Amino acid sequence: MDLVLLEKALLGLFAAVTLAIAASKLPGKRFGDDLNHRNRTALAKRFGDIFVLRMGQWNLVVVSSLEMARDVLHTQGVEFGSRTCNVVFDIFTGKGQDMVFTIYGEHWRKVCRIMTVPFFTNKVVQQNRHGWEEEARRVVEDVKAIPNAATELGGHFWRRRWWG
Repeated sequence: MDLVLLEKALLGLFAAVTLAIAASKLPGKRFGDDLNHRNRTALAKRFGDIFVLRMGQWNLVVVSSLEMARDVLHTQGVEFGSRTCNVVFDIFTGKGQDMVFTIYGEHWRKVCRIMTVPFFTNKVVQQNRHGWEEEARRVVEDVKAIPNAATELGGHFWRRRWWG
């Protein structure tokens, strides 16, 4: 009895997977292509200026024309520009309430006031000016002392900063 049930379950699963693959709107895109800009351009030429990409459980709307993107962002800006939330996102952003990821509104203005007023007033800038200028001078000296370090590190110059 259990083997019959198992056989029916496996046949049902196989039929569901086969049907899902056959009904796919974007053939060839279901096995993890990187979807770079050339692929999206080809998809826009094939399906039009607006289409839906079904990527797992997420449905992503892709808008290719400037006029249509302007209309969508004016009418559906919050939904269209929102990010998916998961546990990692919640941990790193305080459930989306930090300054970068929060929705523009009263909370964003409050956080922005907290961040900018105490740290970037004219008084604070003048107090820290000498330290920042000294740090910039040391970086320039380090670059002058080892001129090929920036090119050897792939265009980046790493400087160890010692506090104290």
